[in-house]
Amino acid sequence: MLIESFFSKECDRQLEFELKDVLYDAEDIIEGYRSKIEASKRDQVRKRSLTTALSSYYEDVSFRYQLGNKIKKVNERLDKIKKDWDMVDRLKKTPKEGGKDPVHGEHVNAKKATHHIGIQQPIGRENDKKVLVEMLSSNDFCSKTEKGGASIISIVGNGGIGKMTLANMVFNEVEQQFMEHRWWLCVSERPNHKDLVRQILRELCKSVGENTDCSLTVLCTQLLNEHSKEKIFLVQDDVWEVKWWEEEIRGTLMAGAIGSKILITSRKKYVFEGMGAFYMHELQEFSFHQSWYLFVKEVLREGQTEEDLVMHKIKFVGEGIVKKYGGLPLVIKMVGSMMRAKKMSREDWNSVMDSKIWEWKTPAASSSSTEIGGVILPGLMLSYDDLPYYLKSYFVYCCIYPKDYEIEIGTLIMQWVAHGLIEVGIDVEATTSQYIENLIRRCLIEEIDLKSIKLHDILHDLALFIGGREHGHASTTE
Repeated sequence: MLIESFFSKECDRQLEFELKDVLYDAEDIIEGYRSKIEASKRDQVRKRSLTTALSSYYEDVSFRYQLGNKIKKVNERLDKIKKDWDMVDRLKKTPKEGGKDPVHGEHVNAKKATHHIGIQQPIGRENDKKVLVEMLSSNDFCSKTEKGGASIISIVGNGGIGKMTLANMVFNEVEQQFMEHRWWLCVSERPNHKDLVRQILRELCKSVGENTDCSLTVLCTQLLNEHSKEKIFLVQDDVWEVKWWEEEIRGTLMAGAIGSKILITSRKKYVFEGMGAFYMHELQEFSFHQSWYLFVKEVLREGQTEEDLVMHKIKFVGEGIVKKYGGLPLVIKMVGSMMRAKKMSREDWNSVMDSKIWEWKTPAASSSSTEIGGVILPGLMLSYDDLPYYLKSYFVYCCIYPKDYEIEIGTLIMQWVAHGLIEVGIDVEATTSQYIENLIRRCLIEEIDLKSIKLHDILHDLALFIGGREHGHASTTE
């Protein structure tokens, strides 16, 4: 069954990590032993007193005893890994019912249109957009501070619920109100104060923001001089905490021209209070009707209609799948894109509907920025597990970049080549372009423009969860 295959892959991954850890520790032991030998040779050249010789003897005995214990522990760990691997092998050899992978099934050509936030028309958030635009246009609300004319409103909701999509809809809607004085800032987790101010300055005034030697106070003064001239609209996307907002940055941004508005998005309600927002818009999960509408839009290929689902007797199966999503648009898009690549057969669709992966949960990771545990994980894992093996490696590799980082495609391809992910002798440009297009079509990465891509925060968490310690060391938001 798929769940057995899935868990055996997870076990393989975990055992591989454990084996690498043991090998790294073994290398450290060998290197320590070599260093000790070199030190002993140097001591033998020197003339030593009896006391020094005795002290050195006891040190050697102690070192050899510790070395023996370390080697013993390494051997014990290797024995345990060998036993665990034998268990996984037995699991893999368990016969599968029907002799066919029930979820992967047979893939058919997907439609050519790419699906990502930049192209696809947002669905199901028109009422939310209307409320927020009215708030931004109203003069009845003002800042909770006494320092100026800027006001803050917030969008709060779980990861994958569509906060950034809604903020983008609002950003475009208020163009006439704020004209060219609109800016978008990705804050992310544990931001650097000076870098944030410098980033805003780069948007307001290109030349001012390039001075990297200024103190935070000087940068804030420059920023205040710029944004006090005209009312502005600033989106601060993905705010995790409020320490960066304190003192100078808060005073600077809130002291802008009267009528200035700041829109923040966050998964944390305390951010709304900590930043002094006058209104919190708590984004709700999609209703079943909204979820179904988005699912159908993702599933149907060119020329197909909902009647095709009825004709193939799979509409009720699709409805059952949609009920498992929890109303999260990101998961709906991902699983819908996965289903689009399958045949319209009850067998293929039922295999997804009945998958035990839907029952799989994992505790939240230690990082406060991770939300892939709980109800959101099964849909993400189903979509990832359905990828061809080579696309899995390319997707997971992207977790080496920080969250919200715009990845330059050319640089990414060179890194894929350098790390041996691209086979020698193929047309690298054509092949990697197709791989990236496939990942975009599967809604696993977002296309920023023709030269850059990025990962949604939740998908960055997924890639980091799958990549684990192999790639995780390079990923940082600090």
